[in-house]
Amino acid sequence: MIPELFFIGFIAAITPGPDILLIIHTTINNSSKSAFKLTSGILTGNIFMIVVMFFGFSSLGESRYFQFIVSFLGGFYLLYIARSIFFNRKKELNAEEINISNLYKKGLYVNLSNPKAIIFFSAVLAPFIDKNSLVLNLLSLFIGIVLAFSTAIFVTDYFKQSMLNPKASVIINTVSSIIFFVFSIELLRYSYAKLLELI
Repeated sequence: MIPELFFIGFIAAITPGPDILLIIHTTINNSSKSAFKLTSGILTGNIFMIVVMFFGFSSLGESRYFQFIVSFLGGFYLLYIARSIFFNRKKELNAEEINISNLYKKGLYVNLSNPKAIIFFSAVLAPFIDKNSLVLNLLSLFIGIVLAFSTAIFVTDYFKQSMLNPKASVIINTVSSIIFFVFSIELLRYSYAKLLELI
């Protein structure tokens, strides 16, 4: 295992962002099982971005057209999630398990909706890539990401069981919806900036 890539993957995944916040929100409002289903979609998005970078398409992330389209669509998708969380913030905890394909798609869409992720993979990870150890590099990075998401799920589930009550859940859901709203505005602002560069 390559320690540097393992820690980069772990820190990048655990740092507050749409992926980790959605995982925590899903764990709180449904279950750790639902969160792992969602995480499988997020990890698929990560694999896609890593493969794109390793096979020489890292310039895609630098394309202004790509950044505009993905951030524009991603901003509206995160806005949809913020609205959904806000209007369902008072629903009973664990009221129902969400369909696995819906969770998978939701995780995948959230992960792929942020062009900054592919820019991160192409810019930050490139210096650490040794083409002779491609599999080991990918494995180290991926294990770090998986461990970060799994840690978030287990820690959230532990505190949920010991401390969470309906009132706290409403507060957490409200704060989550505000954070997703801020992320959506940031992506839409980013897409507007890219549009101005294209004009």
